[in-house]
Amino acid sequence: MTAERRASPFPLEVRPGLTLEPMSSSMAEPYFELVARNATRLALWEPWAGEPQTLSGIRVYLAWQAQAYTSGASVPLVIRRDGALAGSCTARIDKAEGTAEIGYWVDASAEGTGTAYDSIAALVRYLEERGDVGRIQARTAVHNARSRALLTRLGFELEGVLRSSQRINGGRVDMAMYALLPAAPPVE
Repeated sequence: MTAERRASPFPLEVRPGLTLEPMSSSMAEPYFELVARNATRLALWEPWAGEPQTLSGIRVYLAWQAQAYTSGASVPLVIRRDGALAGSCTARIDKAEGTAEIGYWVDASAEGTGTAYDSIAALVRYLEERGDVGRIQARTAVHNARSRALLTRLGFELEGVLRSSQRINGGRVDMAMYALLPAAPPVE
């Protein structure tokens, strides 16, 4: 752990039965099962979901995320509902720019339950409380109406559309760029 890292609030109980905790290689099998169960649905919006998923690939991914967490380059979290894995929410941190880019997804069974909203709201609060993040951003496919509505409800503002900026299912899609600017102290 670097000297500039703060004490981790994770695992974090978001509400009764809903917890965020850092990704680790010890959760490879249940995480693989969660990804496999949702890959077809997620492939509509996530480039990685359209690729073949393997348990060994998930192990490498989780180890990489754990290293990124330890170095402070990322806050990779799994979402647990009633103890079971239900999705993930992650913030990639650019220390030099003082920004964070979030990404998230939930199991089909968790859609419409407030799981994504409450989890992302908790991640955003954490990023704001860090004090070193002056901009939180998220990109989502323009056709992902649920994700766009979620970001708007969380106070993110649409900044524009990045045309043909992501490859999904062998084609290119436009991505909507949203941002939230945590309250900054006045410049003196």
